[in-house]
Amino acid sequence: MPRYPAYKKGVVDCTTPPDLNNVQGKSVVITGGASGMGEQATRAFVAAGAFVTFGDVNETAGRKIEAQLGSNAQFVRCDVTDFESQRELFRRAEANSPSKTVDVAIANAGITGADSIFYGEESGEEPQAPDFKILDVNVNGVIGTCKLARYYFKQHELTPGRDRCFIVMSSAAGYGDVPGGPIYMMSKFAARALMRCIRRTTFLDGIRACALAPWYVDTNLMSPSVVQHAKSKGVKFADAADAAGAMLRIVSDPSVNGRCFTIVNREEAPLGYYDMDVDDYPDGSRADEQQNILLSTSQRIQVRPEDQ
Repeated sequence: MPRYPAYKKGVVDCTTPPDLNNVQGKSVVITGGASGMGEQATRAFVAAGAFVTFGDVNETAGRKIEAQLGSNAQFVRCDVTDFESQRELFRRAEANSPSKTVDVAIANAGITGADSIFYGEESGEEPQAPDFKILDVNVNGVIGTCKLARYYFKQHELTPGRDRCFIVMSSAAGYGDVPGGPIYMMSKFAARALMRCIRRTTFLDGIRACALAPWYVDTNLMSPSVVQHAKSKGVKFADAADAAGAMLRIVSDPSVNGRCFTIVNREEAPLGYYDMDVDDYPDGSRADEQQNILLSTSQRIQVRPEDQ
């Protein structure tokens, strides 16, 4: 039987460094693992003694990192918009792990850019179909990662040393209003929704889920012009390595479930991240009462799929 209890409200102390002994030996899958926060995660988990299989569309960068990190790191070229490509990533991770498991899956791959709802039309012209590439990567790709993670997690029992931990990359844009970016903002709200859904079935399948919501982080996800603009407004950037630290904190502590850590400048948090604590409603509020009704009905898991 799964050893993880049902989700309960409670803020996680993010001032305590992760216990890396609890990361050693775990089999970790990371999408988008050859650059930015994904690369930092790949390096951090290998340094902690995990067996990391990381995917990315940038094969040159991926092979270089793989060569640098040694036998605990395995690169697989992976386009998250291609389900078969992701399937191969997970297959290779299970095969390369001494335990023949996948314990952790981090849905990190994501893109951004100018929004095709707001831009790309000349005055007086009929509108063209929006570009759905951001949704293909940030939403459909993440759904594929989640589907595969659930399957591979359930291939092993939750014995000591094993885990079933899913981490999805949201964004500050998944928690705040971002004018002019509806498609990207939708995609990051979707990541948040996925985490909130999965955390409610932990007691059934033993799969715990958390999210990260990075503040401004200077990676290649943002163009130099965007970085320069943000800095001109006084934005203090977070460090990509602290996103990896937040992932280690989640993975190292099996009690952490259903929480979102935001990645910030260390002037705001000693380790560069903290529990946002905004994915629950105040006890007794109308929203909390509605949430409790949704949990009690739960037609998606209590009514047969063919009858839904």
